[in-house]
Amino acid sequence: MKNEILLIEPQYWGSISYFKELVSANNIVLDIHSNFQKGTYRNRCKIMGPNGLLSLSVPLVKGNGQHSIFNQVRISYSENWRKDHWQSLVSSYRRSAYFEFYEEQIALIYINDYEFLKDFNVASLKIVSELLRIPFDIKFTENYISKDSFEGNDARDIIHPTARKMKYSYELPKYPQVFMDRMDFLSDLSILDILFNLGPRTVDYLRQ
Repeated sequence: MKNEILLIEPQYWGSISYFKELVSANNIVLDIHSNFQKGTYRNRCKIMGPNGLLSLSVPLVKGNGQHSIFNQVRISYSENWRKDHWQSLVSSYRRSAYFEFYEEQIALIYINDYEFLKDFNVASLKIVSELLRIPFDIKFTENYISKDSFEGNDARDIIHPTARKMKYSYELPKYPQVFMDRMDFLSDLSILDILFNLGPRTVDYLRQ
């Protein structure tokens, strides 16, 4: 059964469990008015690199800390992190079954200059939506919403890079990964990992 309304934060190339939440919702409300939380998937994602788990982090303008409203958080371009992120994706997934089919659309996000992290994350979400051919019904918060006042599924920060802060309890089945011939399976990576490895079958995986 689908959740009527899902309240969740915009993530950078959201994790697999993040997208499982999205596909199970009829309506999605992206929270852009809560305080920015450091160390979350708001500005980072995890992939399987040639040497194991690799975290890609979007640098932020100095001063964008715990007390900044998320929709005001700006991306820093003082270093060429976009080139680094893209090269990491290429070296990690160029051998995958579906990389060549998706690389052109995914690379576009690293060409445009997004001032705000919110817009960058939403752009990554829209790209995945197009590639999976799932038209997510998305709205944005107009002000801060407390947990007590929201009538629906408040899933904000249930999915976290730190295991002890993770509140998402579903066990995710294994699927083929690029370096499984020499590495153990890594669960709940960025949606890009499963997208490059399973392609169109990603939708079935998310819905099972």
